[in-house]
Amino acid sequence: MSILPFCGTIYNPEDFPNLSDVIAPPYDVISPEERRFFLTRSSFNCARLILGDEKQGDYFEDEFYEGTKKMLKKWHADGSLVKREQPGLYFLHQFFTGPDGEQHLRKGFIALMPIAPYGADTVRAHERTHAGAIKDRLRLTATTKTNFSQIFFTYQDAENAIISLLDESLPKAILKLDGRDEATGVENICYLIEDEEIITTVQEMMEEKPVFIADGHHRYETLSQYRLQRLAETGFSEIDANYIMGYFSCAQDKGLKVYPTHRTLRGLPDFSYQILLDKLFEYFEVIPMDEDDVELGHDHRVLVMANEAGEPITLKLKESAFNDLRHRLADPILAEMDTVILEEIVLKGILELTDEDLQAHRYIEYHRDVDDFWEALASGSQVGWIMNYPDNNILFEIGGRGLRLPQKSTYFFPKLPTGIVFRELED
Repeated sequence: MSILPFCGTIYNPEDFPNLSDVIAPPYDVISPEERRFFLTRSSFNCARLILGDEKQGDYFEDEFYEGTKKMLKKWHADGSLVKREQPGLYFLHQFFTGPDGEQHLRKGFIALMPIAPYGADTVRAHERTHAGAIKDRLRLTATTKTNFSQIFFTYQDAENAIISLLDESLPKAILKLDGRDEATGVENICYLIEDEEIITTVQEMMEEKPVFIADGHHRYETLSQYRLQRLAETGFSEIDANYIMGYFSCAQDKGLKVYPTHRTLRGLPDFSYQILLDKLFEYFEVIPMDEDDVELGHDHRVLVMANEAGEPITLKLKESAFNDLRHRLADPILAEMDTVILEEIVLKGILELTDEDLQAHRYIEYHRDVDDFWEALASGSQVGWIMNYPDNNILFEIGGRGLRLPQKSTYFFPKLPTGIVFRELED
């Protein structure tokens, strides 16, 4: 893909030498309680810009959108926010401890990219989107004309040459922005690079590389719709809304981690664990196991299931069931994903949950931490499944084929911080 440097809007480094009090996670992972926590951190915390007090239907209160616009104008006027005059790339380092308990460093850069239709050679997506989740973000974007958060993209670079180049370019960075996410312990360090030669080289190396949306499908759809609105309103073909702000991370970078999201069921009427277990024998080899032996793996034809007492068993998909699943799916590669196996054979097949049930998160609970999974079973969940690590290469291939996966098939951690850099959209 073509990428472009841009004149980002940042918190004034003189007033905010450290960004810990003003950054926040993306809007869609902030609970009402967490929002209140961020608001207490600082009167300038960006949570004030991206979240209203309470949603009524698809939207926050009307005053939130105009209030955010006025707040941005005020923060610009008093110098709390400043727009850079020179286009640059923002090279973000994130030091974190993952759900696996291991310490990692993920690197990527923030730049602009032209909004493109989905395709194998352009933008690869893997999640289904829902219209209701886009309405609020579209209104906020149209009112404020500001892109607050980056879309999380990955790209293929076998030698990780772009990140290596940016690492070598750190002495030329003209600004260093720091901010710690106190909720997750993630240390964010961002280097602003405005050197034209370095930027040109990165552009050349990114040219014709397709990108994969790791996180931010709804935000991508939002900016795509905003672009169409602006094209219709202006009558021009070359407009600022043609471009989207993205964070680009190399799929081969050892710090790029994709974690699973585990599932439990709660409140499912007439549920019987024994009846479920009896039906599972048709599709799986059922193998007893101890809780101490439970660990996340990479075998995508093996699930760990546990009952409400927390007693786990291994479910190994039979070859006959695997072949049958491959033949009835839109594409055989989908059968390599354990979230698809669980959804198609168990949730929709045996337990007869509908697409509407799954889309509305009816009966189903999601857990990014194994400890939370066990706690859910101890507090009333009826049954649960521990998922395996998703395979990055399979995900990239699925995106290239225009396929979609069940919700929360991937968990890219850590989330990108909102507040490192904003992008203002010109009229």
